[in-house]
Parts: sequence; structure tokens; C-alpha cells
Amino acid sequence: MKGRNLILVGLTVLIAGVLWVVPVWAADEITVDPWFVETMENNQAVLEPGTTTYCNKDFQVENLGQEMAEVLIIRGNGDNYDIDRIPSGGKLGYKLQDRSIFATSASQGNWVTEVRIVNATLGNSKLKIYCK
Repeated sequence: MKGRNLILVGLTVLIAGVLWVVPVWAADEITVDPWFVETMENNQAVLEPGTTTYCNKDFQVENLGQEMAEVLIIRGNGDNYDIDRIPSGGKLGYKLQDRSIFATSASQGNWVTEVRIVNATLGNSKLKIYCK
């Protein structure tokens, strides 16, 4: 009876070890960037809903769609960000070094060298980005 219990305990430990090791081993294989990154061509990019791009200068966002669009601007490490709505045909300009109203006190005075621009629209509106 003791031998049987020892085998069951050993199998339990082995299975638990395999179940723990496989997710840890495969974690790098599973992680994926949730947004598709559009590259800039001639300092411009068109973003479909759910896509993103980067800009290291002042920039302008234009709504090319027929409905309201939403843009997410992430400065630096994400501690400083904006979420804006742009009407159809509307444009908004941004300065690289502007501070968001959502910025935490920890991000005060941080020098930002790049922003991530995300088309967070739930509809079909495309955004045109002009990286000046």
C-alpha cells in the first residue's frame, strides 16, 4: 500500500511540474503585440481601427471617416496619455512635449522622445497621421 501511495504522489508531482513548466516555457511564444503597427511613409500613415504608429515629432491627426473617431496618444512609457474624439473630417494637432491632463505627478518634467498613436475607434473611421 505504501508503495502504491508513493507512486501516486510521484506521478502527481511529475504532472504538476509539467503543467507548470509548459506555460512558463511557452510564454515567449504566446505573447503578441495586440496592435498592428503601420510604418510612416513620407512622414504620414493611415491607421485603420485597432492599428498604431509611432512619431518622434509634433504631429497632426485627421479623421478620414464619415463618423466620429477616437485616438489614443501614448507619450513615453504610457504614464502620460490622451484620449480624444475627432469628428468626421476634423483635425487635431499635438506637440511632442505636451503634458496630458491624465499624466501622473511622476511624469512631470519627463522628456518624451516618442509617442504611440492608436486608432481606438470602434467603428470604421480611418485616421491619417502627419508626423511633422
